[in-house]
Amino acid sequence: MLDKHRQAGTRMVLAGPEELEFALRLFRDDSLMAKSEARRKKYFVPPSARRKIKSIAARKRAARARRKRSVTPPS
Repeated sequence: MLDKHRQAGTRMVLAGPEELEFALRLFRDDSLMAKSEARRKKYFVPPSARRKIKSIAARKRAARARRKRSVTPPS
């Protein structure tokens, strides 16, 4: 019987044709997991960079609000 908890990407040796379907299912699960993992890593932003981006956006928003308040409509 194949081990469900083996390391992904290792070679599988099948004892017989009855294990083929199970091995294919494991292979598909591995490839789908690898794809989702790669997708997650692609969009990962480290917390320090995220804080920096957030603070820059907050400063711009505050400056825009200050400018809006300081401009008085002509009477």
